[in-house]
Amino acid sequence: MEFIQLAVSRRDKKGTAEARRMRASGNVPAVLYGLGRPNADIAIGDEALESFLKSGSKLVELKLGEKAQQAILRELQYDPLTDAVVHVDLQRIDKDHEIEAQIQVEFKGIPKGMADGGVFEPVLAELVLKATPARLPKVVLVEVSGLALNEAITVKDLKLPEGVKVLHHKPDDHVCHCVPQKLQAVEAPAVAAEGAAEPERIGGKKPEDEAAAAEAGKATAGKKDEKKDEKKDEKKEEKKEEKKEEKKK
Repeated sequence: MEFIQLAVSRRDKKGTAEARRMRASGNVPAVLYGLGRPNADIAIGDEALESFLKSGSKLVELKLGEKAQQAILRELQYDPLTDAVVHVDLQRIDKDHEIEAQIQVEFKGIPKGMADGGVFEPVLAELVLKATPARLPKVVLVEVSGLALNEAITVKDLKLPEGVKVLHHKPDDHVCHCVPQKLQAVEAPAVAAEGAAEPERIGGKKPEDEAAAAEAGKATAGKKDEKKDEKKDEKKEEKKEEKKEEKKK
């Protein structure tokens, strides 16, 4: 990974108001720390910072007057509304000593296993590498065109520069793989066996309750009809008695 030269200036004042003033004037506040030295508060021009970030490198050589200091980008803070960089953290490094850095993984090519119905799945998006600054790659590029169905590329398969070590992962950990498509099983509706218990109903009457209610309804209706017939017979008897009385007169 190459060092990108970046001119910076010292900033003596701190605080939120000063940081706003700096950003309004086209500068981004930054802090430089590490190697057992006191922290240095610096400012980086917007255009210079943008050029550095576009380079893809995390290594920078800071120029402050006649002095130069090599450093690695550790953190960027963004404005949540505008996504503009509002603060930069840089760590001093020694070119002869190993450092740790989080490096992005990129995949190149189309796995041949996809022609056999496979699906390509990246597993690791970044790797933590340890090496001297000059040996660190910008990205870990993984060629996947030879990846067949049910095959994987592991950490031990990676082609890294000499002297570069992968941290926090085992050699057999997958970086990516090509696997069969996941088919969603659709179960056929179960047919109730003859004599099997029916599921309990929630809200509503059971069939036997409905049948009993129907029979009770019929019985009630029959009683009502009987009462109506009795009333009709009583009226007929009353009329007969009235006619008999009239004849006697």
